[in-house]
Amino acid sequence: MNTFTEQSKTNDQKPHCHLFQIKTNDVHTITATDYLPIGEYEKHVIIAPAMGVHQQYYADFAAWLASQGVRVTTFDYRGMGQSQSLPIKDYAHDILDWATVDCSCVLSHVLSQSQDKAVYWLGHSLGGQIFPLINGIHQVEKVITVASGTGYWRYNAAPLNKIAWLLWYVIVPVSTQLWGYYPGKRINLIGDLPKNVMRQWRRWCLHPKYCVGVESSAIKAKFNDISVPLDSLFMADDEMLSQKNWRDLVDLFGMQQKQKHLIHPAEFGEKRIGHLGFFKKRYAQSVWEPLLPTLLTKAK
Repeated sequence: MNTFTEQSKTNDQKPHCHLFQIKTNDVHTITATDYLPIGEYEKHVIIAPAMGVHQQYYADFAAWLASQGVRVTTFDYRGMGQSQSLPIKDYAHDILDWATVDCSCVLSHVLSQSQDKAVYWLGHSLGGQIFPLINGIHQVEKVITVASGTGYWRYNAAPLNKIAWLLWYVIVPVSTQLWGYYPGKRINLIGDLPKNVMRQWRRWCLHPKYCVGVESSAIKAKFNDISVPLDSLFMADDEMLSQKNWRDLVDLFGMQQKQKHLIHPAEFGEKRIGHLGFFKKRYAQSVWEPLLPTLLTKAK
């Protein structure tokens, strides 16, 4: 039974969404949004954001999934979007905190809410890089990554590769020192980010093995030992990451059950999708409808 098609044909009502908060175990608060389908559901998708992207960016995609009978939870990492309660320069956390604490708490909450449902982790870019570090990730049905790659600067796609050296060796060190955070909005590059997040990301992007190459042996072990099934989507016209970035990241994951899907926009009747485009509403019929029912299936 295709729950996507049946739900859309039999329900004219719109799915309900509501904002709520999750307390972390280190006294921070994560703001999340639930998109609830009409009636019963069998699948629950968590959408983990890209670097510098707020959960509202995924609202159309989440609402569409809910209209197809899938429950969806989106969230903002601490210090970002609706999870920011302090001036951004006052946040001292790094990406590992986002993964091991914020993402872990969101997953724990969802698992408690959907105990008899199939839970899927859908990570966009950064959200699809850090999932091996999440406590309890082995309990999800499948991980789906969209536009996720290592970020290693020498393999970045054009035009990013033309400014990557300047970004990592000049802009990031100087700006985080001057402002106390990374002022991405001022320079129209990525977005505002806490300084330790940006400095850690810089270290990752300067190493061919990304986070596995610069963090502890325990981090490497988590990547090696991950066993959850993976479907990894990559847009052939990604303007930030190259196919080598993508394939190198997938190679870092130790699971045996992993599938790579290279998406050519023309095959879906589109001229362009890019690094951020997959979640835009205009791709609902051309991209979402043919792809998502296949991806949101139980792993064999």
